[in-house]
Amino acid sequence: MQRLTSLSVPARPNSFRGSLPPRILAATPVDEPEVLAKRKKAHRNEEIRLFLLSFSAFFVAITSFIW
Repeated sequence: MQRLTSLSVPARPNSFRGSLPPRILAATPVDEPEVLAKRKKAHRNEEIRLFLLSFSAFFVAITSFIW
C-alpha cells in the first residue's frame, strides 16, 4: 500500500538526491549532448557484442550436435 501512495505523488523529491551536496549534482552532466551521444554509442556497441556472442554460441551448439 505504501508503494501505491508514493507513486501517486509525482512531485515528491528523492531523499537521497536531496541529501547530496550541490557540487556533486553539478558534476554529473546528464542532459549534455556529448554525454547522451556517448551513452547511445555504448548501448549500440553492447547490442552488437551481445548479438555476436549469441550468434556464435548458437553456431557452436548446432555444429556440436551435427558432428
